[in-house]
Amino acid sequence: MVLAVALAASVTAVRGGFVYDDEPVVQDDARLRALRNLPVLVTSPYWAGDIPDRIYRPLTTASFAVDWAVGRGSPAVFHAVNVALHLGVTALVLLLASALLGPGAIVAALWFAVHPVHVEAFAPVVGRSEVLAALGYLAALLAYAAESRAAAEAPRGARRALFALVVLAGAATAFAAKEHALTLPAMLLLADAWTARTSGRAFRAVLRGHALLWCGVVALAAGYLAARGAMLGTTFGAGVSAAGLAGTTWASRLAIMLPAYLQWGRLLAFPLRLSADYAPDQFVPSTAFDAAHVAGAVLVAAIVVAAWRLRRTAPGFTAGVVWFVVAGSVASNVPFPTGVVLGERLLYLPSVGVAIAFGALWELLPRHRLVWPATALLLTLLAARTLARIPVWSTPARFLAARVADAPRSYRTHWNLGARAFDRGDAVTGERELLTAARIRPEDGSLLEEIGFHYLSAGALGLADRFSSAAYAVDTLNSGAASQAVLARFRAGALDSAEALARLALRRDPANEVLVYAAASVFDRRGEPQRVLAAARRSVFFHPESSGLQLVAADAARRLGLCAEARTRLGKALVLIRTEGARAEVRRRLDDLAQCRPSR
Repeated sequence: MVLAVALAASVTAVRGGFVYDDEPVVQDDARLRALRNLPVLVTSPYWAGDIPDRIYRPLTTASFAVDWAVGRGSPAVFHAVNVALHLGVTALVLLLASALLGPGAIVAALWFAVHPVHVEAFAPVVGRSEVLAALGYLAALLAYAAESRAAAEAPRGARRALFALVVLAGAATAFAAKEHALTLPAMLLLADAWTARTSGRAFRAVLRGHALLWCGVVALAAGYLAARGAMLGTTFGAGVSAAGLAGTTWASRLAIMLPAYLQWGRLLAFPLRLSADYAPDQFVPSTAFDAAHVAGAVLVAAIVVAAWRLRRTAPGFTAGVVWFVVAGSVASNVPFPTGVVLGERLLYLPSVGVAIAFGALWELLPRHRLVWPATALLLTLLAARTLARIPVWSTPARFLAARVADAPRSYRTHWNLGARAFDRGDAVTGERELLTAARIRPEDGSLLEEIGFHYLSAGALGLADRFSSAAYAVDTLNSGAASQAVLARFRAGALDSAEALARLALRRDPANEVLVYAAASVFDRRGEPQRVLAAARRSVFFHPESSGLQLVAADAARRLGLCAEARTRLGKALVLIRTEGARAEVRRRLDDLAQCRPSR
């Protein structure tokens, strides 16, 4: 019944397309188009290109590639997989609630199945990371508890080994799906504490029974962090911290987040008003205490006190609160800053604890004949809100309309309006909206880069250099912004500064294809074909299928008298190029090489 309700409340998401972050992450990521790219996907950041908010979710990215192969890019396949994963998570929530509660378990699972705050997790394709992480997290926890029971009954039995494998597989799935699952080792210790409480055994004895398995999960977490550090250059936190969190201490982040925790409570208890965006100025991070900070602190204190007082009469409530605190610790931004202050999708895994707490409180209600009708009415209202919210994520136009209505003060809303205005040829409105967004959030390098791109396209070279250079200053690995600044300076005749920036950017990112093209223009104008060839050689090593890089390298080699290399690279470009007109041009250049004079 729970699965049927969950399906009824989520199945309409299958009709959606690629919306918002789905477009750059899935629709526009060429890496997903072939399964042979899987080794590249699992060793690369989640975001393709030069997006500065770098995260590492190899399993989520790989799953997108599989979906693309199965459905040939059809969004219906991606959405169907998300809905199926959501049903799997709901089933595991029911199993977990059944282990902690009595009759309230089904109420807890139904609440989780229909709650509208989960729409942002399963309706957009990129919500896959939340749902996949929750599935692995819950599977690992339930199998861990089962392995503990199997160890007490048959220490060398096959069932115990099977449960141990499920624990490790679930943990690996959760970590590789999203970094927020790194709280799993702590949650497993809490599971041992619950087992000790309910069985009357000592906590140390319970943990000692499968300490090696717990250490295995910790080793998987450490391995993920090591891989993340190697891929991104940072072990904890995001590439760019969310607004208001950069350079803060844990205490100041706690103060900043208190109003956000108040919003969490509102979203989970009264989800009438939902929003896809809580960015500045829709939600302004601040350490100055006001009414929202006080209310947030009162809410947190009240829940803590309630959890303590109900620890014996309703231990499920206390367990649910503890789950929410532990599972939501990364999203809380207190241990370290992340790239998001507030987002509905971040509540997916922590809300499992809220579901259990809700089921425990429901069990405290008097056995009255109106309890079940009232419960059914509440769940029906939640389901209706979910069904009304899902269409927001169906098309880019509906999403933008909803964002304008839900978050009119957000800088991302102004950014989207500006981008859409440029798409339809309205440069005046586009410039106004993008500059408004930049005034609200001047630290967003991607926004500044886009403004610089539009100025470069319009020939406003001074403004293009200003915004592109500012974007590169925000993130010195944003080679796209550096390329724009190099081109703006080059076209303005500032060859010295263009060359200086090109050399600096190439030292930081020698493999970037777009950057090599921009730098090649500068080096070529300065009469330095050897620099062009060196840059193209380095980049083509990482992009062997780039015909453009092969042509750049071939032209530089010809100028240097390296006729054999020029001929080889033109031959490779001829194989890579598909259009007949371009192939004819390459053949002409091959014929011209007959006059190439080899250097001595």
